[in-house]
Amino acid sequence: MKIQKILTGALIAVACMEMIGGQDVLAEEISVVKDQVNWEQFLSRHDLTWETMPRKWHEGAFLGNGLMGAVIYQDGDRALRWDVGRADVTSHRRDNSRLPIGQFYLETAGKILSGTMRQDLWNAEVTATVKTDKGELTIQTLTPSGENIIAVEVTATGEEKAAVFRFQPKHGLDFRNMVQRQRFPEDKPNPPPSLESTDHGQVALQKRLGGGEYATAWREVKSERKRLVYLTVADVYPSGEAKKQALETLDEVCGKSFTSMIKTHRQWWHQYYPKSFISIPDTRMESFYWIQMHKLACATRSDGVPMDLLGPWYVDTYWPRVWWNLNIQIAYSPVYTANHLELGESFTKMVDRNRKNFELNAKNIYGIDNGATVPHTTCYEGLRGNGSTAPDKYINPADFTWGLFNYWQHYKYSMDKSLVTDRERHAFYDMLRKSVNVYLHAMKVGDDGKYHLPVWMSPEYAQVADNNYNISMCRWACGVLLDLNKRYQLDDELAPKWQDLLDKLVDYQVDKTGYMMGKDMPMKKSHRHWAHLQMLFPLCQVNLEDPTERALAETSIRHWLTVDQGRQIFGWSGAAASCLYSQLGDGNKALEWLLNHHNQKRFVMPNTMYVEGKPVIECSLFAAKSLQDMLLQSHGGQIHVFPAIPQIWQDSIFHNLRAEGAFLVSAKSKGGKTLWVRVKSLAGEPCVIQSNFDGPLKQIGGRVSSVTRKADNTYELALQKGEEIVLYTGKETDLAVQPLPGDSDLSNFYGLPDRRK
Repeated sequence: MKIQKILTGALIAVACMEMIGGQDVLAEEISVVKDQVNWEQFLSRHDLTWETMPRKWHEGAFLGNGLMGAVIYQDGDRALRWDVGRADVTSHRRDNSRLPIGQFYLETAGKILSGTMRQDLWNAEVTATVKTDKGELTIQTLTPSGENIIAVEVTATGEEKAAVFRFQPKHGLDFRNMVQRQRFPEDKPNPPPSLESTDHGQVALQKRLGGGEYATAWREVKSERKRLVYLTVADVYPSGEAKKQALETLDEVCGKSFTSMIKTHRQWWHQYYPKSFISIPDTRMESFYWIQMHKLACATRSDGVPMDLLGPWYVDTYWPRVWWNLNIQIAYSPVYTANHLELGESFTKMVDRNRKNFELNAKNIYGIDNGATVPHTTCYEGLRGNGSTAPDKYINPADFTWGLFNYWQHYKYSMDKSLVTDRERHAFYDMLRKSVNVYLHAMKVGDDGKYHLPVWMSPEYAQVADNNYNISMCRWACGVLLDLNKRYQLDDELAPKWQDLLDKLVDYQVDKTGYMMGKDMPMKKSHRHWAHLQMLFPLCQVNLEDPTERALAETSIRHWLTVDQGRQIFGWSGAAASCLYSQLGDGNKALEWLLNHHNQKRFVMPNTMYVEGKPVIECSLFAAKSLQDMLLQSHGGQIHVFPAIPQIWQDSIFHNLRAEGAFLVSAKSKGGKTLWVRVKSLAGEPCVIQSNFDGPLKQIGGRVSSVTRKADNTYELALQKGEEIVLYTGKETDLAVQPLPGDSDLSNFYGLPDRRK
């Protein structure tokens, strides 16, 4: 045993060991793993760039601040276009669907000859240079953090100084109802929008027959050298003060310094990115990941509206609400490991404030007073509407329970006790309890003494009794309620009933093809949704160390992906398959299916948006979760470091990814082996880590008895709240967080030209 001191800027007392074991040696709290990332330089290699101007929504640059957003591209030969969005503008009737706002144009004096554009991730702004036959335009545009505006600054030469700004409102019609050929002809369309000039700016006003109105206002501020335009959108329901609100916002913003606004905006983003870090030996996929991290913070904020399928970027879509059978869950799936729980709060707060509506849904759908659920889709308030967007045949209770799994992840990754015990402010425990009440209400005990489920939908496949989707979600919910009831001594009167349900719940439906859809229903046709495999991912309920259970899992995944030649395996199915193979520890297959998601060009677009008939945002975000699972997993009481690294990724590094139990984890692999792992406990929870260390293990920080070897490459760490420890096999000088070298041929891969291979 050697006790030594390491100089890291100043003298820091540490405990270093040649092997795990020996007497307790206390060390001062340390952080010897240093973040040496030059973030501006690192993210610059992932900026989206355009060597020619984009011409479509799914090619354009995008901006957002959690509420306002824009997609920017060229429209015709004489205009640049900002498709304006605000995430909470909805119809407020029937199913309360999203409504369009309009397009903001910069109409050039001459014909556009060429142009370039760059989406700067680090500063969250877009710059462009456009040349016409009458001059040149240099453009900077952003959606400032904390401001309900889109800002555009233009410098022009020649006759382009006379370029004209113009807003074209789009008629506020419900696109889904339109494409369904007016299923409700008695619904009169909203009146056309009106345009008006005032002393405080230009205004487009859209009144809604469902109540209230929304207004888009813009104002130009000219100087000798530059032109600056602010645009805002106000949404008011049920009163009619949108115009007043929009103009007041412009008055307020125009009284501020644009330079100061940019400074505040950049400070927000510069604090956002370093909360976690990953770098992998695939520059293209590394770029894709960081663009999704950018997209997340554009799409939602802690106090913002929950993410739907569009975020703040409206475009005509078949999915203009919140979809619960997959979409909202996978949209939020990357925030937990990425250590961005603040973004997940827009979802948890939505559940908190709408608990009465979820209870109302259960009353309307199942006729029970003590339940909570959602239909297939809801508005942002969690309300069913009248079912015109999605017929009742798609309804099943597992959708809401799956949504609550996201809430549970927020709890597990933070270990914030109040999320469970403060039932006045937080709805999680009550909603999970009432979601199980729906199962208890609907289930029947069969002749075999088992609880059986009625005929419900297995998403996007068929209606079937005892479907594995609902079995897995019910089993998970009962287990969590029992665990929480015991941990926090809640003495819930329903605990015996949950245990009885868990003990007697019908088994998963299985045949030679693996997990079936449900009773007497194997999967015989290709099917893009892995609903019948939820027990494998995301719930992680199966003991994959058991050879029989592992073989069943492998058979099930293979059958899902190959039956009927995989005709309906879509882009996001590949992301799900990647996560499933990561659970198996098969890094090669995990990468294969992540690339399958990514390389289907009919789905993943040049700006990384996803198009499946119509554009959506959540499917590309899900691929970020797939990548995270290759680097770090936490479930079943263990943290798995580099659990599914493909053979071609010999070196990888990540810093401050978050794990269940509220741990921040950093690690580096070299030559396919783990070089070091650093764990910091934020809550003092039990900790077991597993990774493929190579060579004698040394320790920095903690006490000698902090580390107990449980099995090969598996260690139990006894860490107090706020304590951190580093286990390593190399040299202390290796304990730095730096990006891996990038491939210049694959840097700035996204945008145009489309260089995807």
